[in-house]
Amino acid sequence: MGDGIPDWWRAQYFPNQPTNNVNGTMTNNQSCATCDPDGDGQNNMAEFLAGTDPTNSASYFHITSVVQTNNNFLVSWMTGIGRTNALQVGTGTGGSYYTNFTDIFIVTNTVGTTTNYLDIGGATNKPARYYRVRLVP
Repeated sequence: MGDGIPDWWRAQYFPNQPTNNVNGTMTNNQSCATCDPDGDGQNNMAEFLAGTDPTNSASYFHITSVVQTNNNFLVSWMTGIGRTNALQVGTGTGGSYYTNFTDIFIVTNTVGTTTNYLDIGGATNKPARYYRVRLVP
């Protein structure tokens, strides 16, 4: 379709959708790069890049939990198999954060759809610690 999403991916997730074969490519009203057929806030291009399922609203690239255990934080997130992610941390005060996040953990997910990291001593960082996860190209 020329939008960066390969036909094999479209066929995998949208096999029963009406398709048109235009110049050797597949198109349908659910598989466009900017479409969000499961309504999870992630369009098909984001789902393709992250390796998540565009037909399941519970499957999208995001942090699923941050749990404090003593002085540590266990951060868990959803991702796709074979995708490399970086968990990043930033600091802040009074409910706001600074935009200078730094990588604290980089991993390539090889099994399942979730991964996690134990931030040793993360709970001792004051006044606040913010996490985000990003795809590594």
